[in-house]
Amino acid sequence: MSNDAGMAAIALRFGAGAGIGLGQGTDPDDVAESAGLPRRKPKPPVFPFTPNPVFLSATAVGSYVTLGDFSPQSGWFADVTSLSVTGFTAGGLAVTKGGPAVTAAGVPVAIEQVATFGLAGVQNLPQKGSPLLDANDLLYVTVTSALTAPNGVVVTGTAIMVPVARIDDYLS
Repeated sequence: MSNDAGMAAIALRFGAGAGIGLGQGTDPDDVAESAGLPRRKPKPPVFPFTPNPVFLSATAVGSYVTLGDFSPQSGWFADVTSLSVTGFTAGGLAVTKGGPAVTAAGVPVAIEQVATFGLAGVQNLPQKGSPLLDANDLLYVTVTSALTAPNGVVVTGTAIMVPVARIDDYLS
C-alpha cells in the first residue's frame, strides 16, 4: 500500500468523501457547510480614500469652498480621518459639515464644526464616525478671519469609505 493510499484509507475511516484531493469539497466554505456550519457571506470592503485636493483662492471672511470629493456615492459612508491645509501664513479657516461656518459679514452659522485651522497644518480626526458623511453631506472650508495666502490655500485629507451594510460593525 502506497503512502497516499494509506492516508486515503485513514481519511475514509474519519468520514472523508471521495472528493478529497480532487479539488472538490476543499473550499473552506464547502467544508464548513458539510460540517453543519453556516456558509460565510462575503462582506463588502472598507477601504481608505484620498480625495483630490481642493484649491481656495478667496481670502475674505465668509469665502468658502466645498470638499465634494469627500461625499460618498449612494450606499456608502465616508469617515473623514484627517484634514490638511497649506498655503496660508495668517488668518483662520473652519471646516464644517452642512454649510459655511460664517456669513460674509462674519456672523457664525449654526453648523456642525469638524475642525479649525489658525495655522496651516494637519489635523487628525481619530474619533470613528466624527465626521461621518453620507451621499447627501458636504464639507465646507470657510475663511473665518482674513487669510494671508498669496498663492491660495490647498485643502486635502483622507477618509475611510464604508459600505452601508458594514457601518454598524465599523463603528462598534
